Amino acid sequence: MAWRKHMNLSQAKLKQAASLMEKHGLDCWIVEFARETGNRPDPLGYLVGTTVTWPSAFLLNRDGRSVAIVGSGDAGQVESAGVWDEVRGYVSSPRQELVKLLDEWRPNKIGVTWSQDDDTSDGITLGMYRMLESILEGTDHSSRLAQAGALAGEVRRRKLPDEVEGITSTIATTERIFQRVEGILRPGITARQLQQEVQRWVRESGSGFAWEERMNPLVDFGPLGAPQGHTLPGDTALRPGHLIHIDLGLIQNGFASDLQRTWYWLRDGEKGAPEPVSKTFAATLAAMDAGMAALRPGNAGHDVDAASRQAVMDHGFPEPQFAFGHHVGRVAHDGAGVLGPRWERYGKAPDVPVEPGNVFAVEMELEAPEYGLVGLEEQAIVDNDGARYMSNSQRELWLLPRKHR
Repeated sequence: MAWRKHMNLSQAKLKQAASLMEKHGLDCWIVEFARETGNRPDPLGYLVGTTVTWPSAFLLNRDGRSVAIVGSGDAGQVESAGVWDEVRGYVSSPRQELVKLLDEWRPNKIGVTWSQDDDTSDGITLGMYRMLESILEGTDHSSRLAQAGALAGEVRRRKLPDEVEGITSTIATTERIFQRVEGILRPGITARQLQQEVQRWVRESGSGFAWEERMNPLVDFGPLGAPQGHTLPGDTALRPGHLIHIDLGLIQNGFASDLQRTWYWLRDGEKGAPEPVSKTFAATLAAMDAGMAALRPGNAGHDVDAASRQAVMDHGFPEPQFAFGHHVGRVAHDGAGVLGPRWERYGKAPDVPVEPGNVFAVEMELEAPEYGLVGLEEQAIVDNDGARYMSNSQRELWLLPRKHR
């Protein structure tokens, strides 16, 4: 019955979107105007509920009514998805049905899904936008098109209970895989070998990868041999005195996770991690705690990032070169807004305020130069009074090999 739950969730999200349209000044939202979405998936596809071949328009009225205008060959599958109140098929062009529907609804503002700052709200391609303009040319509706990226972003950000449940389930699967990692870690295993084994477990679990498989999980053993960030695991072999850092994200039943964990392999005679490692972990944890304390409704993303960033520098480490957090939902990097600094690469996303129902990945990675990378990443959900972890947060550096008592 998973398909039925998906259908109900799509309908619930459309209802949520309709309730937000007045806030965004829109009377009608063209949720998707696309073609061949099996070849080029639309980021709003989770609202549509199916793929299409021919040029199609999926429209939502702010009173909650919804209509799909699709090629006659797509009409059957769109109807069977059960998401849209009405499905209107066409043969040669969507022009007549689309203009007819807009004449019936008489909207003053027609939202079109594009965004300069958020790829998950940037649905329509330039070619399809030009087609839409051509279809509406000469009608009263041609001058009523408006950007709907902000609406799409808010719909993605504000998670419904079923979405939170889906993310929580994916987190649990990810954490079970992390628990298995300790069973195969041993001196001599390479980062590439560990990645391949984890990937096998992911496939066995029936899950998918939340980002490009060849870099999922990211695995770092010992001193960094490449710039920090998204790099391929190599043939570095694990040795005593190495930090072990893993960044893993899954997709399960349409929902994502994104978690990082860190271990240290003790050298002979060591009873704990050396001071540089302990100091790096303490700074990383302090940055996580500072960011979480600032992750409250009403604070802008850059305010949350600034609190975490300051904690890093207060501990004597260089300013981080990345954002503290990002939304998680249908994909690992989801939703409009980022917990990041006001840098040009983030556009206006750091100005978006935190809201109840937001789910974030919050993270910090700091280098202990002679030992490797300490990285912590958790999923957190925002409530009315603040934020709490959805994952079982790592509060201490995990030491290997485990001492059996």
